[in-house]
Amino acid sequence: MVTDMLTDAVELMAIGMVTVFVFLSILVLLVQLMTMSVRRFFPTKKVSSSTVEVVESDVISPRIVAAITAAVHQHRQQQQ
Repeated sequence: MVTDMLTDAVELMAIGMVTVFVFLSILVLLVQLMTMSVRRFFPTKKVSSSTVEVVESDVISPRIVAAITAAVHQHRQQQQ
């Protein structure tokens, strides 16, 4: 009696684990297939270094400082 129930439980567990494994394997394969198809039909464009402009400045704009100051002041007023 108990051994029959344990056998049934092991069979159900094995069927469940195999089902999950097969489902996840199919899911991984489909995701890889979609990735390959997207890369094939919609290739990324390479950006040349001459078109990218990097702005490096140690000076913060006075407008940004004023906006941050106003936001901090308003936040502190709401906290009181």
